[in-house]
Amino acid sequence: MPDKPPARKVPTQRDVAAAAGVSTATVSYILSGRRDRTTPVTPETRARVLHAVERLGYRLNHSGRALRRRSTELVCVVYRMPDNPWVERLTEQVQQIGADSGYSMIALPLRDRQPDPPALRVLQERYVDGAVVANGTLVEADELARLAAGGLSVVVFHDDLEPDGFDVVDLAQRAALTELVAYLRRRGHSRIGYLAHDVELAAPDDAVQSLKYRSIAEAAAAAGAPLDPRLVVPGADQRDRAYRETQRLLAADNPPTALISASDRGAIDAIWAARDLGRSVPGDLAVAGIGNTSEGSAIRPGLTTVGLPRLDFTVPVTRLYERILAPERLPGRRMTQPWQLIVRESA
Repeated sequence: MPDKPPARKVPTQRDVAAAAGVSTATVSYILSGRRDRTTPVTPETRARVLHAVERLGYRLNHSGRALRRRSTELVCVVYRMPDNPWVERLTEQVQQIGADSGYSMIALPLRDRQPDPPALRVLQERYVDGAVVANGTLVEADELARLAAGGLSVVVFHDDLEPDGFDVVDLAQRAALTELVAYLRRRGHSRIGYLAHDVELAAPDDAVQSLKYRSIAEAAAAAGAPLDPRLVVPGADQRDRAYRETQRLLAADNPPTALISASDRGAIDAIWAARDLGRSVPGDLAVAGIGNTSEGSAIRPGLTTVGLPRLDFTVPVTRLYERILAPERLPGRRMTQPWQLIVRESA
């Protein structure tokens, strides 16, 4: 029986350093992606190290390094499915800003209103160093406090939570949505429809998941034009459903004169649905969305919406990495990034 060939030696950082003619510390610095050295390495040195890595077939042992450094160099974005442009922009900035400190990102999409314990293991068992909990994602306050007490850096988008070892981003959604309803009432609209997220209709009393719907319903009732339940329909999560439900509402005997969608994408398809029925926007139907995404400003008529004036999460994302990299635990902070009513031609 022929002898087995000798096992191939797995290359180490020491081997890479010898091949590139640099110290192991320089190899570690370059491969970590950090940018915090007082005297940065030259492009020539970086190229020499990366060439040695490729030639030797070296691969980082992330699990071993995580144990040595007590850091995973991973952060997590927790959000409620389905995805949307708001979350896409948030994840983009988490990746961009984290890259300067050598951090990568993973996503944790949650479908259920009350996440099962296995869904939160990635946070509870510290697979990551930090997490951003996106707007509308239900992770209970006591769970957030436990995660923070266990050493996880957390930034959560929530209008009502108080910081408790984690940071809170207050979007002041309720005030902006109330302003939207007041604006439509001033324009003479007393019959307002609503394209809802599925979860809002499934749990209308849920303090987090139904915040948009409850805020609009309460504002409409206070303004003397309570929402007709027959005009509250699904559609904010799926564009084809938004189109169909809008056409169904407009074909009814007593259609709405204004329609608010819990998402900009639903509102955009509501505009197309009205046009395809020969209805003018805003003449026959005023349409407003929620989110202030770039698509809403590009469509004609431009979409009236509620959201951040600019879809920019630099402040809370930077705070997440400050919290992760701080030598001592930082106190919780409340950051306000208030939504605003943005009036365009659709309403």
